[in-house]
Amino acid sequence: MSVVKQKTDQAVQILNELDIDLWLTYVRKTSEVHDPALYFLLEDRWLTWQSAIIISKQGHKVVICGRYDAANIEASGIYDRVLTYDQSIKEDLLAVLDEIKPKNIAINYSFDNIAADGLTHGMWLRLNKMLENTDYSDKLISSENLLAALRGRKTELELERIRKAVDFSELGHKKVSATAKIGMSEEEIEVMLLEFTKEHNLTVSYPPLVHVGPSTQIGHGKASPDIKMKKGDLITVDYGVFYEGYASDLQRLNYILQDGEDIPPTEVRRAFETCFKAISIGAEMLKPGVLGWEVDYAARKVITDAGYKEFMHALGHQIGRNVHDGGCLLGPKWEKYGQSVMYKVEEGQAFTLELHVYVENHGFCSIEEDVVVTKDGCEFLSDRQMELTLLQL
Repeated sequence: MSVVKQKTDQAVQILNELDIDLWLTYVRKTSEVHDPALYFLLEDRWLTWQSAIIISKQGHKVVICGRYDAANIEASGIYDRVLTYDQSIKEDLLAVLDEIKPKNIAINYSFDNIAADGLTHGMWLRLNKMLENTDYSDKLISSENLLAALRGRKTELELERIRKAVDFSELGHKKVSATAKIGMSEEEIEVMLLEFTKEHNLTVSYPPLVHVGPSTQIGHGKASPDIKMKKGDLITVDYGVFYEGYASDLQRLNYILQDGEDIPPTEVRRAFETCFKAISIGAEMLKPGVLGWEVDYAARKVITDAGYKEFMHALGHQIGRNVHDGGCLLGPKWEKYGQSVMYKVEEGQAFTLELHVYVENHGFCSIEEDVVVTKDGCEFLSDRQMELTLLQL
C-alpha cells in the first residue's frame, strides 16, 4: 500500500476523531505554489487549474480538477471519483458539497502551523466568493488540528523511511570523523557530505551545517572556506538526507585532541556531559500526553542550572516529509512559537532532540538526536552519541 493511500485512510479516521465533516484542499498551479498537504493526498502532485481535493468523515474521497490533470489521479486508484471540468470548478464543487452536506469544512490555513497553511490568500478569496449565498459560507474552519495529527502520526512505512534516512546520516557523520584532518575547512566538509549524498543517489534535507572551533558562527549559515580545523577544536556537523521523501536531521560532535592529551579538557567534558544529560531528561519526558513546552522546559533547565546560557531555539521539532514537519513543537512558550508548543505529544510522532552550549576557546558543543514517540515513552531512531568522538590528528 502506498503512503498516500495510508494517509488518506488515516485522514478519514482523524476527521471522525475531531468531528470534522469534510476536509477541502483547494489549489492551483502546484508546480509554482505547493500546499504541504499535497504530500499526503496525491502521488503525482502536479495540478494546473483550480483543483479541489475532498475527503469526508464518511469516507468520501473526491478530486475535482481540470480535464488534463485527471489521468494520473485516476490511475492511482486512491479516489472514488475524479470529476473534471473545462470552464469552471464551481458547479461540481457545490454539487459535491450539496451531496455531503457538511456542517463544517476544514481548509488549509493556520496562524502557527506552516505545514497547515497552504491555502493562498487569492484562493481563499476565490473559495469564499464561490460559497457566497450558499449554506457553506460560514462553515469554514482551520485544518491545523487535522494536519497536525495526519503529519505527526507516522505509519510504519513512514517510520521505515525515516529510519533509512537516519542510517544514511550516520554514515555521513562517520565519514567526517574518518577523514577529518588538520587544516580542513568547514566548506571542505560540506562539499564532502554533498558528494557522499550524491554518491548514494539521495538529496540532503537541508544544506549541511559545519561548525569548527571557537570562531565559527552557530546557526544556519554557510560553511566557511576560511575556518579550518586545528587541535583543541570542537567540530559540530549537522547533516540530514531525504530517503524516499522522508527526512533525517542529525548532529554529531568531534573533538581534536591537543598534543599530550588523552582526554578532552575538563570544560569540554563538562559541556558534553551537560548536553548529554539534558537530552536524556528530554527523552525521559517525551511521552504521549505531555505538552511540547514541558519537554523543552525539563531539558532547558539542565543547561541553565549548570550555569550555561540557554539555547535560543526549541529543543525539538518534528521530522517527516520535511525536516521541519510542523505540528507539535518541543519549545519554550515564546511568542514566535504560538500555540505549537501547547499541543500534546502523540504516539508515532518523530522528533529531534537538539541543544548546544558554547565552550570558550574550543567552540560549540552541540548534540542532536532523532526519536519516535512510543506508547509509553520514546525510542531513539539514531545510534545515540554516548560519548564525545575523539580525533587524534
